[in-house]
Amino acid sequence: MDPQRAPGPLLPGAKELHEGLKRAIFEGRFEALLLFDIDGFHQINLDRGTETGDQILALIGASILERGWRGYRIGGDEFGLILRGGGEAFDGEDFRVGVSLLIREKTGLQVTISGGGVRNPGKDFGLDPRMEEVLFSVASQLLIQSKKQGRNQILWLPDEPVDSADITKITVAFYKELARINTALARQLEVESRTDFLTGLYNRRGFEDIFRRLAEASRRNNNPMALIYLDSDTLKQINDAKGHDAGDRFIMDMSMVLSDVVRGSDFISRWGADEFAVIVDNTTRQKALALAKRIHRAIADRTEGTVSIGVYCGVPQSTEEAVKKADETMYKVKRSGKNGIGLAE
Repeated sequence: MDPQRAPGPLLPGAKELHEGLKRAIFEGRFEALLLFDIDGFHQINLDRGTETGDQILALIGASILERGWRGYRIGGDEFGLILRGGGEAFDGEDFRVGVSLLIREKTGLQVTISGGGVRNPGKDFGLDPRMEEVLFSVASQLLIQSKKQGRNQILWLPDEPVDSADITKITVAFYKELARINTALARQLEVESRTDFLTGLYNRRGFEDIFRRLAEASRRNNNPMALIYLDSDTLKQINDAKGHDAGDRFIMDMSMVLSDVVRGSDFISRWGADEFAVIVDNTTRQKALALAKRIHRAIADRTEGTVSIGVYCGVPQSTEEAVKKADETMYKVKRSGKNGIGLAE
């Protein structure tokens, strides 16, 4: 017998899941992806034998087929569901409890299920094959978090901020990856997105969404965060002397310097024409100021211009407060002769 298959109704495998996910995306019908498995399945096989384990797997496969869902057996005791728009409404909790009850009724075993899922993010979602890889990766990470947090639950990528630092990290990484993918799509389709066309960074709209999430997490956990706000001192002179193509190259050079200097876990945005913002989560004033100095020095060394920087660090009562303080501090630097760094009180 194929070790990836159980007796009874056979479900397609991992390869078919990835192909089906791509089709759902390209057809514009992707609704959600759910990955789940049986908690402690190896121990069940040891205690009750592989025949009982095979029976459980077959019951899950039959239940999926009976409901008409697009289900897949992707390895061992792990399954996937691709939910498409226009089908029957899906309740993850009802599904989890229903399968557990079915297994108890047929085998007498109390089995629990853990899962991780991601829903269609709406306007941020584009028709690109790389979306399939991102969705699968995020659902897999959430399945792992479900296990770490005690099992017997389905964790969905949240729409609102949550207390878990691990899930917040997954969420931020997900939207950063969407921004990277949407850059190419936005250039081709010329549609509004959260991504800046020139640099591939999040634009102000994308910045505000991420900053709101991180600021709320900062308040809940009482962990200070930093906003490093920088504005070019020299873009106008470059545009006037060499033309706007040279100005665009300068902006792109600034974005590449920021990407090189700033950690991958931090967040960079092109706030405006020659304004950039960097969000640093869970940091101190000393570390935030040290990063601002590295940014300031790298831009001076590696581009043909300079910047003025305002740094806010603390637990923000609101995103508006943090932005205002960083902005006001940056303008104090401008009035004092530019090409410097200020730390907000």
